[in-house]
Amino acid sequence: MNDANQSFGETATHPLAFPNDRWTCPHTGFVVHKSLRENVAQRLLIYHELQNDTKARDEIMDMCRVSILLWINLFAWTYNVKAVGPDGREKPAQQQHVPFITWPVQDHSILQTVACIEDGIDVISDKSRDMGESWKYVTIADWYWLFHANSHMLLVSRVEDLVDKRGDPDTLFWKIDYINANLPEWMLPGDRKDYQWGGKHRRYLLLENPKGNSTITGQATTGHVGRGGRRKFVLFDEMAAIDQATSAWQSAADTTACRIGNSTPLGPGTEFTKQRNNGLQTGRPKVITVGYWDHPQKGRGREWRIDEDGSVTGIAGRGYWWTPWLQAEIERRQDPADIGQNILIDHITSGDLFFNSTVVTNHMRDYGKQPGRYELQKTGDTWRFVDDPSGRWFVWAELDDGLLVRKSNYVGFGDPSHGKGAANSCFAFMDVANGEIVAEFADPYISTFDLADEVSIAGKHIFNGDRRMAFIGWESNGPGEGWHQDFLRNGYDAIYTRRQIALKGQKRTKEYGWRSGRREKRALLNGLSRAMNRGEIIIRSIAGLSEMLEYVYYDDGSIGPGLLRDELTGARDAHGDRVIAYAGCVFMRSERGKHESAKERPKPGTADDVLGISAFLERCKSGEFQ
Repeated sequence: MNDANQSFGETATHPLAFPNDRWTCPHTGFVVHKSLRENVAQRLLIYHELQNDTKARDEIMDMCRVSILLWINLFAWTYNVKAVGPDGREKPAQQQHVPFITWPVQDHSILQTVACIEDGIDVISDKSRDMGESWKYVTIADWYWLFHANSHMLLVSRVEDLVDKRGDPDTLFWKIDYINANLPEWMLPGDRKDYQWGGKHRRYLLLENPKGNSTITGQATTGHVGRGGRRKFVLFDEMAAIDQATSAWQSAADTTACRIGNSTPLGPGTEFTKQRNNGLQTGRPKVITVGYWDHPQKGRGREWRIDEDGSVTGIAGRGYWWTPWLQAEIERRQDPADIGQNILIDHITSGDLFFNSTVVTNHMRDYGKQPGRYELQKTGDTWRFVDDPSGRWFVWAELDDGLLVRKSNYVGFGDPSHGKGAANSCFAFMDVANGEIVAEFADPYISTFDLADEVSIAGKHIFNGDRRMAFIGWESNGPGEGWHQDFLRNGYDAIYTRRQIALKGQKRTKEYGWRSGRREKRALLNGLSRAMNRGEIIIRSIAGLSEMLEYVYYDDGSIGPGLLRDELTGARDAHGDRVIAYAGCVFMRSERGKHESAKERPKPGTADDVLGISAFLERCKSGEFQ
């Protein structure tokens, strides 16, 4: 046991709120001193008393076997780099080598984790930076390795150098070596030198216990994590930063009943955030949150505050724990993304967001409103909206007997899907006069031609202002490739056609719809962002605004959303479909005055005419119109 009798100076009082600075183990009744000076004294006493008393050693080993917290608080040591002063500011720790004395939040999270390992439940550790979570998990692995036979643990990180690299304190195996180097030698399965780097039982990415047939192994992340083996648990450290996290997480399911993802967030769209969101919604995986507010020093003087304008957290109206330490970090870091990622455990602002989160959340606060839900229905000669609690039309405009009260001109834009349940087909209508999104349609199961019927009816009979019908466009890639045929067959000709920009006079073409590419998508989304920043658009959809907070810059420079489950429609993964519809409405609003409606129907004998008639006949044969 190294340096156990040295002076600890100003760090002698450990800031924990245990009664009398003592903790009684519920499994053994053993009392552990929690104040730093008394804990060190207790460790020294145990160390010396058990030096030659094999019977007492066996008893303490049995107690440690049943109580991980007893073992940690009496025998484990950790390496501390930073301390927090009374003013909340961080400074280098005066003493790096300190006993591992668990905080209350660590006691709770350690016991929860061990219970999940024993019950075969996956775990997501959602944490602030520097909360000792990596130390916690390697300590749990070491406890199983020491005291539980036939236990095999796998530690995974982004690259091998973060798992095991001699002399590097940032690696997982260095921490295990550190713990074992400071245990009494009689607690180890043999000579200490055999269990340190280069020893007989401590090789690169491997620590083995020959007496208990237990191992701790490590590897970098691939799509085949631990395949072919059986593990007590698999730890994915800093999981949000792992490139192949999805395939690795899935692969590990064949290896272990307990996968553990430990990380600070890196924004929406990562497998870590996806699993965390699944856990919050369903209870599986088990989400264990360890935040700065529960740190004995960082959390001192905490107060619950509301960030009214989003200037602190990047999200207007968000609550957070203010502490002197947090205030000092805000002044030092001055970067909402950094604060969101490393401190606030924010899975939205921690990413490289495309839309300004403060603007979006302020917009949500000022305009957000639950919609009415409707279906289109024809009564007599009139189409109207009728109430339906599971309706696919979400309407914010004022209605009178199912028709719009406000008479205006409208534009619309859509992002159709394949209708197989994975993503929404979405279409939005905007009031041209004030830029308000007055209605949107979302359904993951509707076919493209049925959606064309819905939009045609709505554009002709509901959102028909001074003009005969609303001016509309759509994303023509993929499912929308031949969508114009369905619209033309419905007699709907107020549709967007792309221009050949390079030709003199901006000549029109018959290329219907908006075609997405990286440059085109960036331009479209920039238009929406600009309209939001200037107050030129009103979006009341809370679901849609939430999707905007998922849009991030990818590593290759492209822009896209994270994956969400749509609670309103049941789509398995929402891909920002509403956001594309809003951005398209902004574009249609600017294009509306430049276009003349293509009033002519397909000429007889042309491809459009033949394909349209063929598709119509096929639908007739299917009995659709019977």
